[in-house]
Amino acid sequence: MMYSSIASKYAIALYNISKVNKKTEEYKERLNVLTRIYDELSVFLNNQAIKPEKRMQLVCDVMKELKYEPDEIFSRFVYILISNKRLKYLKQIASFFDYTILEDKGLIPVELISATEIGEDEEKVLTEFVRKYTNRTPVFNTMVDESLIAGVVLEFSGKRYDASIKGRLEKLARDVLRREG
Repeated sequence: MMYSSIASKYAIALYNISKVNKKTEEYKERLNVLTRIYDELSVFLNNQAIKPEKRMQLVCDVMKELKYEPDEIFSRFVYILISNKRLKYLKQIASFFDYTILEDKGLIPVELISATEIGEDEEKVLTEFVRKYTNRTPVFNTMVDESLIAGVVLEFSGKRYDASIKGRLEKLARDVLRREG
């Protein structure tokens, strides 16, 4: 996933504050709850005719009702997102926040798409492949996509490695079309 520079700045700022206050996991949960609230109430929360304070208060009230009451710092973070019109970046902020937690632990998130469920041996090979390029231990987010026919697609560190039959066939088709053109 590509992150906007705006989302990464907000995520890093919240992460640094959460780390100092020893509330990283708490803020991670609250960010995920905030993202779900935004999904349901985006029309209201993006309505510029309503004062940012009122929109923030609604979010905090909903979070409190869901038993995820935000502290003062998180409430101010919500207010800043609303008043700066940055709510549309919430999913990226939450995702980058998670990425930052992993990175701080020496781990790296990896999107792994395979044609079939991968076994323990394949996972070991893929783990070593990722370690070779990043010097970090991967945390796989695995998805099955039968349209790949066979093989895998890995995404990490902003790069995509396509070792699937579908990917090879598409590359072959592009090469043929280039030669004919």
